[in-house]
Amino acid sequence: MKLKLKSTITAMIFLLGFAVNLNAQTSSEAVDALKEGVSKSQAKDYLGAIESFKKCISIYEELGEFDNENRATAIKQIPVMQYKHALGLYKQKDYDGSIEAFEKLAEYSETYGNEAYLKKAEGIIPQLYRIKGTNLLKEEKYDEAIASFNHALEYNPNDAKVYVYKTMALREQDNAEALKETANKGIEVSIANNKAEEEDDIKSLAGNYFLKKGAEAYQSEDYADAADYFTQSLDYKDADSDLYYQLSAVYNKLKQWDKAIEMANKSLELFDGEGTTRDAKIYYELGNAFLGKGDNAAACDNYSKAAKGDYQQAAEYQMKHVLKCN
Repeated sequence: MKLKLKSTITAMIFLLGFAVNLNAQTSSEAVDALKEGVSKSQAKDYLGAIESFKKCISIYEELGEFDNENRATAIKQIPVMQYKHALGLYKQKDYDGSIEAFEKLAEYSETYGNEAYLKKAEGIIPQLYRIKGTNLLKEEKYDEAIASFNHALEYNPNDAKVYVYKTMALREQDNAEALKETANKGIEVSIANNKAEEEDDIKSLAGNYFLKKGAEAYQSEDYADAADYFTQSLDYKDADSDLYYQLSAVYNKLKQWDKAIEMANKSLELFDGEGTTRDAKIYYELGNAFLGKGDNAAACDNYSKAAKGDYQQAAEYQMKHVLKCN
């Protein structure tokens, strides 16, 4: 009985030992995996090469040979292979695939301690998101474009150009609140990074957007909104005579006479059409404002200055039939 038990135990030890020998990896297999990785790399099978290099690393780790030179070589090659794979996808204009591949490069670079390729990945990824976003913008896929620009800014919040494109997308969506927030941040980033061209582009986009919104609101007789939009336009555009004139007309519609007078006077200060009749409209709004305020003498004076060109008939009517000016 004891003999039988001893034989059984001996058999189990033998079988277990045999199994261990079957599963054990050898240095030669690690070398073969390294050679296989090099061969696949030369054939431009970069993902296949990565798997072979990983296998090489794994075998050496199982053997406890963490300082093995071949293992170090395999580790160095993995980010290189991933970079080549990602670059190939970019050249094919597969932006989604390329972004994913460069993000994987960042992961490998961190895992294997390769600072050089980590910097490459972190520099390229936001550029790819920006390129993807601009293509989506051209395709009028504004939600997707904005999402891509947001990803770009997560990686590089100082890319002023991304704010230009995001402002464009928000303009097309007619999202006034988000556009203003984006424009203000973009201007701040542009100034901080000495990006004068981007600063000017953002100001132009935002200023013209709010100017257009103001004109549309005025046409719809939404005068309070018109005043708000025109005022917001001044946050981005250089003051000009025409914009102040439009604000004067709006405030007259709102019966805010003092503001209408203030805006009209600012419009006259910036008026540069001496010798023309283009200032008649400004004097006409001044006349309307003083009329509304009850200052008939000032109203008559300004209507008399407006009585020329396209405004002659309307101004003369006000003087003769409404105010009976002397």
